[in-house]
Amino acid sequence: MTSPIRDLLSLTLEVNHLQKARDFYEKVIGLQVLSFDEDQGNCTLGFPSGQRLNLWMPVTRQQNSERLSRVRARGGTHVHWAMQIPRGTLQRAREHLGQSGIPWQEINLASEDQPADIGLYFWDPAFHGLELREVDLQDERFPEVPPGDLPETGLPVVGLREVALAFEDYQGMKERLPEAYGFAFLKEMEERNFAQFTLGPEPERDGLFTCRRWLYAWDPQVGLADMLGGEHATVQFLADVDAVEARVKQAGLEHFRDQTGLVVRDPEGHVFEFVEEAPNA
Repeated sequence: MTSPIRDLLSLTLEVNHLQKARDFYEKVIGLQVLSFDEDQGNCTLGFPSGQRLNLWMPVTRQQNSERLSRVRARGGTHVHWAMQIPRGTLQRAREHLGQSGIPWQEINLASEDQPADIGLYFWDPAFHGLELREVDLQDERFPEVPPGDLPETGLPVVGLREVALAFEDYQGMKERLPEAYGFAFLKEMEERNFAQFTLGPEPERDGLFTCRRWLYAWDPQVGLADMLGGEHATVQFLADVDAVEARVKQAGLEHFRDQTGLVVRDPEGHVFEFVEEAPNA
């Protein structure tokens, strides 16, 4: 089966202090501020790839997004997610985080027969768990939305890599994500409830500095580097929207479709949006 999910486009995080979160992602991570509305509690930042990060601060008696209020969308809390940096820039990332006063830890994610593949883990001000992973920009395993240009200064981030979400009903999630949406199931771990989905047409092996992107799904647990899967996250994907909509309708999931795309509220409270074109297309 060919998956209708083509790539990862954006992630929405819930924050408790909008200006502080903006400062962190603009000045430490180096993302470009595309919009900022303090009254509405919203900030959108762009990656060099054209992908986006949305920061939502909840405000009583109002919605962060009128459009997505139909499915009661929220930003994710304590989301573990990862960014791409080009292979060979890990030391530059270490130095930048150190100069910015951000503590980090490293974990080698490669198997014994592979070259070291270091994940660099640290926290943002709202307790989201961030990770940096090197990618080989010459690797043939390339996503539909390519990584962007390497910034001249600061953290060498070129795009989004992965999002990790928590699901209380792990078995139900394993059935629903491939069947009701068409996500490409890759594998799960033997020692814990952890499933990995390739955000592309076919399941594809992770690691070895691939530029491909991923959705991780697990039951509530503390993962690597003491990080947690996100709850009630809003995530946007590039997709064959007609194909996803047919699946969603058959599964009976709460959804709507408008001129922008298809929006689905998952039974676990996550909101998934599927669109035909990337924002910079």
